[in-house]
Amino acid sequence: MSSATRTSSPAPKKNPAPKLSEAPRASYYGGEEMMSETHGKILRRQSRPINEFGGNFGAVFWSFYIPMQIYHLYGCCVLGHGEFLVPNPEFWNALLWGLPEGVAIRPTWKGFWAFTLFMLFQAACELLIPYTVEEGVPLKNGKRLQYPINGLGCFLVTHIVQFALLGFGLISPSFVMDNIGSMLTCAVLWAYAISLWLYIDFGLGWKRHVNDPEFEEDTGVFSVGEMFTDFWNGVARNPRILHGTSRLPIDLKRFASTRVGGFLWVALNWGYLFAIYRGCQLQGEMGHAWDTVCSETGDVSRLGLAPVMITLAHFWYIFDNVLSWNEPWYLHSTDVRHDLFGFMLCYGCIGMWPFFYSIAFMGHIVYQREPLQNNLYRALFGTMLYIVCMVIWRLANFQKHNFRKYIADGGDLSTYKVWGKPVQYIKTEVGSYLLTSGWWSLARRLHYAPDMVMCLGWMLACTGPGSSHPFGPFMYCAYFWVMDLHRLWREECRCSAKYKQDWERYKDVVPYVILPGIF
Repeated sequence: MSSATRTSSPAPKKNPAPKLSEAPRASYYGGEEMMSETHGKILRRQSRPINEFGGNFGAVFWSFYIPMQIYHLYGCCVLGHGEFLVPNPEFWNALLWGLPEGVAIRPTWKGFWAFTLFMLFQAACELLIPYTVEEGVPLKNGKRLQYPINGLGCFLVTHIVQFALLGFGLISPSFVMDNIGSMLTCAVLWAYAISLWLYIDFGLGWKRHVNDPEFEEDTGVFSVGEMFTDFWNGVARNPRILHGTSRLPIDLKRFASTRVGGFLWVALNWGYLFAIYRGCQLQGEMGHAWDTVCSETGDVSRLGLAPVMITLAHFWYIFDNVLSWNEPWYLHSTDVRHDLFGFMLCYGCIGMWPFFYSIAFMGHIVYQREPLQNNLYRALFGTMLYIVCMVIWRLANFQKHNFRKYIADGGDLSTYKVWGKPVQYIKTEVGSYLLTSGWWSLARRLHYAPDMVMCLGWMLACTGPGSSHPFGPFMYCAYFWVMDLHRLWREECRCSAKYKQDWERYKDVVPYVILPGIF
């Protein structure tokens, strides 16, 4: 393989504007549309996936099925103390009406305001806490959006406020246990409302946004016949609000993911851990009265290694990503660079991520009939597995991010080294660089492997003598593996279409996808 080198970052190639007489791209994509504006002609081209998740039928199915699956998992934890329960009418009746207000999944004003105020608080933190500015990757329109880098400050302030509320008794030690069912439903309703607004404002009303820097050729609705697909996938890649009213507008996709989803996930875990410390238990059985009972004082001996490890592991997962030197890396991720922001990502970020991830592990532990404490060796092994995977994951991602940043800063690749050796890479015709050194000489998607394995360590830590089958942790692992494998397939297809023969060269140099020598 020949490794081309440059002393400066090349200007990104602009895709030539397609002619209106061109044939449609394929049945997988929609048509084209051109309109005239006062600022000149604006070419719109449907290049978004349409049938990726089963078209309109698939979009409707997934939009309702996924929230119902999270409800089922929550019901198994609460009603079955972690055991699998058949979702029959008795199950749903108990989950809706048999549990105390707040614990049940029927919405309450307390749950609504708890969730809503959390989102508003995160928005205020992003706008008001001092930040530096980083640019994202070039969009299809050639522009690079600016993002505030103040995640660490927002994360720390969120913790200070939560611990102050708990420490001064302004909220009960069982606040999360007492309101998570209601908040779960409020997150679903917010996700539906936001996604519908996005479809109307950025989809049907796309002409209002042609002068926004994030407007791209495939922004907006092309056919109302694909309305459910557009609702699910999204009609804009980086929808933003508060243009001109703040130093930087809020990027809704990035905000929902890094501020609401990630921070709420950690906050819910701390709430569960504090409930364990105070000896809180939800007492009752299906068909009988339920009540949350807590001890008057806390006791550290109630905290087994498993809930502490799970809470700290999830805490570090987010904390590591909001460190000032790591936070810009997310701007190069698939979520930001390629994925649209519709119900799939909206609910995935503000609903599924924080609630599913916390309930699957900490919820499974909290709602056990007996405290999970006699599993020291399993928890230790799970902890070690997590640490090893987290180190590999961070080093691999950091290596690729540094390589990209070096190029963007105009560095001379002839002097750049990876693992003490001259860097190896493939320069593509579209101007991108495919790293083939270091971790990235082992597999094209190496970072997926530790991400998929570390959750097995979390699941193992949730097992022990006398505990129920880890249905929640198992469902998380199953979901995460399916999600990552599907995302991997989507990325492979996207890269193959983008880089064409260069991607085939890359596959010859790095033949394995995830595991070197295996797959």
